[in-house]
Amino acid sequence: MKASFAAIALCLGAALAAPSTEFIKRQQDSHPISVSSISLRQLEKDNRIVFLSSITRHDKSGAALELTNCITQWNPEEPAGPESPVQCADPAFSFYFPTGVKSLENYDIVVNGPDGKSSGAIAKGPRYQCGTYDGTIDGIKYECKITQGAEFFLTLE
Repeated sequence: MKASFAAIALCLGAALAAPSTEFIKRQQDSHPISVSSISLRQLEKDNRIVFLSSITRHDKSGAALELTNCITQWNPEEPAGPESPVQCADPAFSFYFPTGVKSLENYDIVVNGPDGKSSGAIAKGPRYQCGTYDGTIDGIKYECKITQGAEFFLTLE
């Protein structure tokens, strides 16, 4: 009897601990776009800001379907905003910063793509680090960048 009770308790515990495939499916359906390879740099000349990134479109299983690169730059006196979305290398994708970029360390981004509009926040933390530029290109004084191949998944609106 004790062995039967232990077996039932063990099976019940395993069933409760197993992840729900329905939750995973819903999560993938609502996050079809990811942003990676971000490099947001402040230049010494005119304090201009340069934003470089890659945008990936995923299928419902999470596999990458398309990848495009995006770039823009602006004067920090006039933060980039929603007035004029920037087209990426693949013209099916564009992006903008809905509230502007007042801080290189924390900002919102919106991506328009084949599945509609996706949005999310990019914030300094383990996946996104900021500091003095330590590369070999002259004229860059500060950089925020993605670390260790991280991605930010955006929510489909």
